[in-house]
Amino acid sequence: MAVIIATLLGVWLWLAMLATPMRLAAGLLQARSHLTRAERALSATKLKEARYETLAGLAATRKALEAYDQQGPLFDLARNLSRVDGALDQVANLVGASLHSAAAAQGALDIAQNALRGPNKLIVKDPDDPEGGSRIRLERISTIGKTISNIRRQVRSAADLLAEIDSAALPRRARSAVARGIERSREADKVLADAEAGFALLPQLLGADGPRTYMLAMQNPAELRGTGGSLLQFALLTITDGSPELPESSEEERGTIYEIDKNRAQYDIPLPADAWYVAGVGDAQRAGNANWSPDWPLSAKLTVRYAQVADPDLPDIDGVILVDPIVLKNLLPGVGSFRTEQFSNLISEKNAVHYLLYKAYATHPIAAVRRKALGLVVDGFYERVLRPDYPTGLVDGMGRSLASKHMQIWLADPEEQQFLERMDWDGAIDEAKDSDYFSVVQQNVGGNKLNYFETQVHRTVVRIAGDDAWHETDVQITNGLFEPQTRYYMGDSGPNHKPMVNVYAPDRAQLIGWTTPSPARVDEPFPIGAWAPGPPEHLERGKKVWTATLVIPPRETGRLGFEYRVPDVVVEEDGRRVYRLVLQHQPKVRSETLIVKLVLPSDATDVKAPGWERGRNERVLRWERVLDDDQVLEVSWEP
Repeated sequence: MAVIIATLLGVWLWLAMLATPMRLAAGLLQARSHLTRAERALSATKLKEARYETLAGLAATRKALEAYDQQGPLFDLARNLSRVDGALDQVANLVGASLHSAAAAQGALDIAQNALRGPNKLIVKDPDDPEGGSRIRLERISTIGKTISNIRRQVRSAADLLAEIDSAALPRRARSAVARGIERSREADKVLADAEAGFALLPQLLGADGPRTYMLAMQNPAELRGTGGSLLQFALLTITDGSPELPESSEEERGTIYEIDKNRAQYDIPLPADAWYVAGVGDAQRAGNANWSPDWPLSAKLTVRYAQVADPDLPDIDGVILVDPIVLKNLLPGVGSFRTEQFSNLISEKNAVHYLLYKAYATHPIAAVRRKALGLVVDGFYERVLRPDYPTGLVDGMGRSLASKHMQIWLADPEEQQFLERMDWDGAIDEAKDSDYFSVVQQNVGGNKLNYFETQVHRTVVRIAGDDAWHETDVQITNGLFEPQTRYYMGDSGPNHKPMVNVYAPDRAQLIGWTTPSPARVDEPFPIGAWAPGPPEHLERGKKVWTATLVIPPRETGRLGFEYRVPDVVVEEDGRRVYRLVLQHQPKVRSETLIVKLVLPSDATDVKAPGWERGRNERVLRWERVLDDDQVLEVSWEP
């Protein structure tokens, strides 16, 4: 019996010695697991799950802290082993980093739970508006901004503690986890820095320092222009102390762009050198057609200037927010479905794009009636955005719209515009410093809405030779029109699609040759679209542009191609050769498919190409996807 008791006592003593470090390890592992799941749940706006995982992560972290504070005899024994002693010295930093991470997660959860819902939500009913308007509480913006700053401090503290850890003292499998933690903390810090700067600017954007007036411009991607579509509908939004207001008079201050562009009148104003399209196309010299350049800051300034010349009574415009029917579709989960006045059309996430870009033209063949019907949809949408049924859905939809450039913003104030550039919400042509560049931009010059039916597949083969990149591009546009269609929808060119195609490359690119455009090419719009004998060429926002206008019958595919050289595009970084390719896209109803084939030099070794596909020959890489957002591709190698 004494032997049994002694044995049990010995087991108990060893368990007691092991309990503290086991609780420590278990607490750290559980905290990491719970906080990772909390992050995923927050990203998916699953707030109940995020709340549980955050609280569980905090509890696990506290368990680890208690275990570390207690330590115990096993710690003392372990410190006699030099290899273990070094690892134990890092535990304090691991526990501290876990505590800071849990505090950051709590702050993020607080914003997610209270910013758009509950008694402390940002958007509330305006007590001064009997019709049910909304008001954005500027005092809550300040509070949320402080919370974001605190989250950022916690994340940076966690990163600093992890960076102080001597990785060599840790087990091998733990080293990569610490490295990932540092990298993700640094990435989070950048995102939080953007959010911090945004919340600092937000009050003045919402009229804290005086009324702000913004033009909401709706473009139609069934008739493409550089920024994504022809400008057909607009509204003026005024915000004072967080209270947004749309004007009462739709006849005079909102509706179709033709209320400004009366009789499509054109005006002579000073144009910047980059406004090549507008300078050469007479009908582009008005507010509703000035957005031929894909650079939204350039096009927005011209739109506002033409509008002010056409209507001197127009108030000062503090910014232009460009949207299209895809934005309307993205935001409808937050706005809620609705019926329009007069025509009683049901607008839902499922049918919004189809109705606005196609069905309305068949239902209302008379232009004036159709414009009225479309205007009612846009007006109803704008009004409901100011008092959304489901605010979290609205925020998610805005994020997707900005990322895909279906929503683009220009602000007149340089400091505010600089923030948009930082966030990449401005829709500008990328500077692409120390990089190659490729973009295909289309203008509809057929006076039709046939971009709704088209599909595009673009290919570029890039061969690296020395410091240079040699391109062979192939642009394919298929006219998917089926007949019969209404005359107005097919426009002046009938069933034939007539896209003006513009290929953008770095300004130092040198054109070597081209394939003959097929099935037919025309010199439109004249004179900027005329070949003499090769393609017209112009410079725009630091890019070289080659142009061709195709005529594509129904169910046929138009093609053209260019061969060119971009010198000195491969750079040296940390002893490696690096090639970057910046890809920008034009927002469309159906995004283009882009295929890039990259052929590296024969002496390239240790090739690193994240996101690329490799064949049998690792020097030949392939990248293919539907291009619905801008991309930066990078490949590096040792020579």
